[in-house]
Amino acid sequence: MLALAEESARSFGQRFLGSTMPVLWEKKSGGVWSGYTGNDIKVYVKSGDDLTNQLIPVKLEGIWKDGVWGKLVRSSASEPGF
Repeated sequence: MLALAEESARSFGQRFLGSTMPVLWEKKSGGVWSGYTGNDIKVYVKSGDDLTNQLIPVKLEGIWKDGVWGKLVRSSASEPGF
């Protein structure tokens, strides 16, 4: 049952690869942040920023562990110094 649930989650996440979705960031472990999209896809990114409880868009790039690896999408207006 557990293997079937993991495969189902992986398959669901794959359908959204290449899209950009808002993610609510929860915690950081070993330099990698994890959070969830509104449709419960677990997303991981590497960032030195404190993302806790922030809703930040992410481009979903590939399957990783029990979720999807992504890249933070920030507009130039939100970058420091702008």
